Amino acid sequence: MNFLETTFWGSTAKQWIFCAAFWLGTYFITKIILWFFDKVIHRICRNTETKLDDIVCETLRGPLSFGFVLLGVWLGLQQLTFESGLSDFLGKVYTFLVTINVTWFVSRLLTGIVTTYVDPIMSTKENKVGKQVVSMLKSVIHVVIWAFGVVMALNNIGYDVGALIAGLGLGGLMVAMAAKDTVSNFFGGVTIFIDKPFTIDDRVRAEGFDGFVTKIGMRSFCIKTLDGTEVVIPNSKVIDGVVENVSREPARKVILDLGLTYDTKPEQMQRAMDILREISAQNTNLDNTNTIVSFTTFGDFSLGIKFIYYIKSGADIFGTQNDVNMSILSRFNAEGLNFAFPTQTIYVEKNN
Repeated sequence: MNFLETTFWGSTAKQWIFCAAFWLGTYFITKIILWFFDKVIHRICRNTETKLDDIVCETLRGPLSFGFVLLGVWLGLQQLTFESGLSDFLGKVYTFLVTINVTWFVSRLLTGIVTTYVDPIMSTKENKVGKQVVSMLKSVIHVVIWAFGVVMALNNIGYDVGALIAGLGLGGLMVAMAAKDTVSNFFGGVTIFIDKPFTIDDRVRAEGFDGFVTKIGMRSFCIKTLDGTEVVIPNSKVIDGVVENVSREPARKVILDLGLTYDTKPEQMQRAMDILREISAQNTNLDNTNTIVSFTTFGDFSLGIKFIYYIKSGADIFGTQNDVNMSILSRFNAEGLNFAFPTQTIYVEKNN
């Protein structure tokens, strides 16, 4: 018997040789095409003014390589003899992989477009959450494109996708109920990105915590409290809770109650109030349009002065308060104005 006519696993040796030749030839042809792609096509794309062709070249290389591999494998398998059932199965597998390869290319292409055109616009110093928005957009693109691609691949091989979705209806309902909090947090994250109630480095008060926002994600946001600890707060609190953005206040209101001793004379009291107004006017971090200085109370052991001033937005809050308090202490001491402290005068009646 001629060796070429010898049968191995349903196909002759001649058929197996032709199959191997197709596979080997496809391997070398793919290498040559990829070399040409890297050395010539890429160079041409880099020399053009538009960036779109660069994106296409960059994203096409992987799917193109995989596509040639699929083509070579399929052409090789066409040289062999299979049973009808196995042949149909291999055809469906090939169709499925081709659809997945196209999905891979589309996903990479759209992601590349977002990276090239959207990322530079969003990821600026002024827009501190831009990178996270771009990252979220890329994730959404991946999920949507791949979900659509898998459904199309299953549909192309004759799978009843409608029946699959209907069969998963009850399970999907149970999963949706279990993932209620996750969905709520997701939409809370969308609210943060769209409405921008706060951004990175903003000081906020939420859920009883006061600190600076360090991270904003799709499930939660993190704040570093004034105590130095990091707190993770679910995004859903933005929807059904109260979040106070301290950084966006037009000015920080500070109320200071001062008490002078009862031996303070009227002219000294007036001088004390004049000093407070001078301190407010001389400090560039204060907004003097609404400053209030008033002799308000005759207390149990002191004459009360209420000093209300406003620190400008963006100024160092604690540093400004320190400067104001130090100025009050030094100026009052220099003028001989004495601060009161709790005292009692006891009269002892002597019986003769």
